[in-house]
Amino acid sequence: MNDSTPEVPPDTTPNRHLGFRIAVGVVGLVLIALFIMLGTVASKQSDTLQALESHESLQAAPAPAQPEGTP
Repeated sequence: MNDSTPEVPPDTTPNRHLGFRIAVGVVGLVLIALFIMLGTVASKQSDTLQALESHESLQAAPAPAQPEGTP
């Protein structure tokens, strides 16, 4: 009988599958880390923007009137 499929050593296929699974896992972990870093940067940017807006609103507010005769 002639088989059209080449003979492959039995341990080659599981090793390839294991390598592929490891590579997919590493890529997944890298993506999770990137999303966490992106969230951290967005949070810091939001905090900075809020601080700048509150600082601008404090500068725009008129100074409280002081009674006459106080330095």
